[in-house]
Amino acid sequence: MAKTLKDLALALLNATLILVALCLFLAWKTATTVDGLTATFSENLIKITPLRDEVAGLRSDLSDIRNDLATLKSQSGEYSTATLIALQNKVQALETNVQGAQIRVRQLVDTPEQLIDHSIETAADALTRSISDVKGCVPAS
Repeated sequence: MAKTLKDLALALLNATLILVALCLFLAWKTATTVDGLTATFSENLIKITPLRDEVAGLRSDLSDIRNDLATLKSQSGEYSTATLIALQNKVQALETNVQGAQIRVRQLVDTPEQLIDHSIETAADALTRSISDVKGCVPAS
């Protein structure tokens, strides 16, 4: 009876140590993935800020061009009215595109939780693949 209890206690200790080792391994893999996501997220924010500034600069330039076109239109010169109107329409379309891009960039910068949610989902998928690779399993389709 004593031998059976001793064997049972050793088996329990062995199983506990295996579970602790597995938990430590998974925690290590998760920490590594989170560190990688944090670095990538920071790099993405650093890349977005100059883009936002550049779009704001383009919008300012477009406003200056529109003012110049309005000045040229008011002057009587060699430019025809049709040419000026066509040019102004092109500038208006370009400004609309720049405003749309600027709104999307502003939404991305103002709501970083969308980037965070995407990063978490990507990390979860990567962690699932890592665990499946360790176990030798194939994910269900």
